[in-house]
Amino acid sequence: SAEALSFRSYYEEYIQKNYKVEFVYSDELKDAAGEKSAVDTMITNNCKAIISLSSFDRPAQIDQCSSAGVYYAVATGTLTQDEYEQYKSNEYYVGAVGPSLDIEYQVGYEMAKNYLDKGMTNFAIFGGAVAYRTEMHIYRVAGMLSAMIEAGGDGASYQGATDKDAIVGMLMGDGEVKPGDIGSIKVSGYLGGYDMDDAWFAKAAEMIQTSGLEAVLCVGNGSDFFGNFIGGTDVKIASVDALADTYKEAFDSGVLDYEAAKFRASIGPIFIAAYRAALGAPVRDADGNALALNQGYWLADNAAVFDEMYEADSNLDTPVYDKASLDTLLECDYETFASFVGDYDYDSLK
Repeated sequence: SAEALSFRSYYEEYIQKNYKVEFVYSDELKDAAGEKSAVDTMITNNCKAIISLSSFDRPAQIDQCSSAGVYYAVATGTLTQDEYEQYKSNEYYVGAVGPSLDIEYQVGYEMAKNYLDKGMTNFAIFGGAVAYRTEMHIYRVAGMLSAMIEAGGDGASYQGATDKDAIVGMLMGDGEVKPGDIGSIKVSGYLGGYDMDDAWFAKAAEMIQTSGLEAVLCVGNGSDFFGNFIGGTDVKIASVDALADTYKEAFDSGVLDYEAAKFRASIGPIFIAAYRAALGAPVRDADGNALALNQGYWLADNAAVFDEMYEADSNLDTPVYDKASLDTLLECDYETFASFVGDYDYDSLK
């Protein structure tokens, strides 16, 4: 994806040039079996640490690395609480730096509220991996629905649910959003999954043409999927993804209206954590546990803001996290490391 490629450029074009490291990337992986094979290859080739950007089965990967004496870290993601409890004391589990489920919920909430505050009342939702019961996307959608309940007036609910936990439970059970009224707010269309065949795109086109639709709220990339269908309409598209070229073009052309983006240098701290572990100086909390640090998104609610963020993010000569700033993490304690990671919003870093 554009997001994954932006992360890769930071590692290969900046980090690799400034630290004595070499990055070996896997191919795109389709299932847990492919991941296991890729990890085996990395271990065979004497990699000291593996940084995972995505996984079908993280516990299996952690066990695989631990058995081989190879460090394992999670970039731009988290373990579930049960998984963290299982692995937090494992010496080969470095930890995770990324959005917690609470942050994912908030990013969906802020996206919907952006349009509700502008007086919009008619929405469609692209739920992506809600269809596969993926928590990250379920919590983003739950945030969207919660904002609509707040704006919908007395008695507003989503299918009878009014609080976060109930909404999350309903989405997890159904694997989809059921269109309907949320008080004065309307969810008039929904599309989930990633089939991306002719039938799927036909449903997308039909959803965009729904009478009165004002905005499509997307748990991931929205402009690539729906941009071709909004011509001649005033429908706005909001996405969660990255500060990549394709989204700049979408903003510039008016196809994309809002973006919650991970900045490419955000994966700098987890690199330092993996690097320190490989050098024998891991970052652990006072109880000796692995990292579990929250890091969220930059929010661009118009093209001018996106352009400013894009320029800051794409400059790999002086990235947001440059060597001088990352070097401060090489010998610091857990609290200093956590404070650095937590100060992630654009206004703080710019």
